[in-house]
Amino acid sequence: MRRRIDRAMAGGCALGILLLAGLSGCGPATGGRLLADARVLRAIRAHYDAHAREGEACGEPFMTRIRSGRITGDAAFAAPARALIVYEWEAPPATAGGPRCKGEGQRTFSILRGPDGPIVTAMSGPTR
Repeated sequence: MRRRIDRAMAGGCALGILLLAGLSGCGPATGGRLLADARVLRAIRAHYDAHAREGEACGEPFMTRIRSGRITGDAAFAAPARALIVYEWEAPPATAGGPRCKGEGQRTFSILRGPDGPIVTAMSGPTR
């Protein structure tokens, strides 16, 4: 019983240290915390919505749902972390009267932790 309590306390302390490390400084966004941070997901969505292109017959797409994500690369210093995101999107037709565009995709986003929150510095795939 004592061993369980010691493990629980050690786990709680480790979690506290990770949270403090994740909230402090302006270093790169790292590890599993990257995709658990709602601000990171908002930054990814905003960058996609402002820059992405999907299909020739589609207007400006927007992300309707992030289905999954995982870290594909993580920098130790000033280079951005990379996240592979699987998402669903919609877009108005490029021409009036055309069908509404919908689909799903997969893109890699490069993310830095800035002084005011996460910053998406690059995105794979077609852009406008």
